[in-house]
Amino acid sequence: MPDKSKNKKKVKESPVELRGAIDQIEGDLVVIAFDDEQRLDWPQCFVPEEAKSGDAVIVRVVPVDDAHWSGESEATGKITLDKQSIQWPGEMAAGPLALSIEVDAEDTAARKERVRGLIDDIFKKKS
Repeated sequence: MPDKSKNKKKVKESPVELRGAIDQIEGDLVVIAFDDEQRLDWPQCFVPEEAKSGDAVIVRVVPVDDAHWSGESEATGKITLDKQSIQWPGEMAAGPLALSIEVDAEDTAARKERVRGLIDDIFKKKS
């Protein structure tokens, strides 16, 4: 009997999160640099209190509420928040949405370790 699973088309799902890092904190704004090279100035009131510059973060789309940064999305994946916008990787339903942000301690540690390795490599080559 032929394997029918090979004949099924795979549907590409829209990613459920964006990853990045806190580039800097400027007053009441937290500058997020995403791994896909996009940037957002995120209101600090929607960022976890323990967050600091250099921390890796995960951003997810969540239902609209007062605890998250709210905006509008287009079917193309463009999300507009206040006067800024980002492109979500994939399509989504148009309408109101909110974004949540959380610190990823494990990814923060891994990123710092990669940077330490790069710095070590640079200084070893110059010796």
